[in-house]
Amino acid sequence: MSRKSPSETGPLPDLQCLCANLRRAARLVTQLYSQEMGPWLEPAQYSLLTALNMINTSGQAALGRILGLDKTTLSRNLKVLQRNRWIELAESKDRRERGYRLTAEGKAILARTNPGWQRAQERLRAALPPGEWETLMSTFRRVAEAALAADVASGGPSVGREKA
Repeated sequence: MSRKSPSETGPLPDLQCLCANLRRAARLVTQLYSQEMGPWLEPAQYSLLTALNMINTSGQAALGRILGLDKTTLSRNLKVLQRNRWIELAESKDRRERGYRLTAEGKAILARTNPGWQRAQERLRAALPPGEWETLMSTFRRVAEAALAADVASGGPSVGREKA
């Protein structure tokens, strides 16, 4: 299957829904990262392993908040990472929840996948106008924070209900 360039297909149509635009962007960006990272690790798994690596040991609540994942989705993904021996149980700061940390195998798969992740980052950054990468990173963080604030203000369940 050959992929058409943007010039062959024209610009994407405007979608009148922020959610639809963000989800479309997320799917297309995920496809790019997946293509570059290879078959060993999915971008969602990479994000979860990277979050664990960043904070060393973490419980599910902290991971869910960092990544905007609900408990069910997070639990399902953690089970896959455990089954692959990329993470293991660890003490949590909150004794009411399980803690997790990377194993040697988890660190190895991150190291193996990181060059592809870096290529995806570089390809995407190069495809954007100068300065837009930094603007997008800031904007997406602010949009996530606004969604959390709107959820809390409405009395909603809070902290990431997104199903992967």
